[in-house]
Amino acid sequence: MTGPGTGVDTHEMVLIHRVIRREFGQLPQLLRSAAGDRARSKVIGAHAREMLDFLHTHHTGEDELLFPLLRERAVLDPALMDRMDAQHARVDAAVAALGAELPAWTASADAAAGERMAELIDATMPTLIEHLAEEEQQLLPIVSVTLTQSEWDALGKHGMSAIPLTRRLVILGHITEETDEAERQRFLRVVPAPARLAYKLIGHRQFTRETAAIRG
Repeated sequence: MTGPGTGVDTHEMVLIHRVIRREFGQLPQLLRSAAGDRARSKVIGAHAREMLDFLHTHHTGEDELLFPLLRERAVLDPALMDRMDAQHARVDAAVAALGAELPAWTASADAAAGERMAELIDATMPTLIEHLAEEEQQLLPIVSVTLTQSEWDALGKHGMSAIPLTRRLVILGHITEETDEAERQRFLRVVPAPARLAYKLIGHRQFTRETAAIRG
């Protein structure tokens, strides 16, 4: 087991953050593109639901498995952690509001509802972007020398356990979409061999097909 101080590799969180930045950055335009088009709103609505769940799971994992350990073991800037908590609260409130409105919009493609959701995401993005950047720059270096490998792995398992089995290969596609070869190989080392093979055989094709339909 890796112990505190030996340098846990936290780069996979950078890849998770990359998904969040990219997909939420695109969502307002995608929501607007489906105005009045119920076939498209079903596609975009399913994608939005998946990304809302992805972000919610990411934040709950940090709240339950990461932040308490950091507060217990590390000397932290209280203002930074208060800001982390406030950012989580604001983003989580937006996620809840979007989740409440999304089912009706998915079925109706109502332009006004889509615009409300797009505007809410636009308004929340600066907080989300600031939060992700501060985590990467301020917290991950501390995490690397504070958590054990098993504690860090528990955070990844928390995230994976919330993803339905039928969706895990697609999420793997999202995570590796913008990686260079070195990053991709580095990340895939933590992915079980059967999942790597399944992604190579069917998952990448499924991800590519779905992404093409979403981004139009």
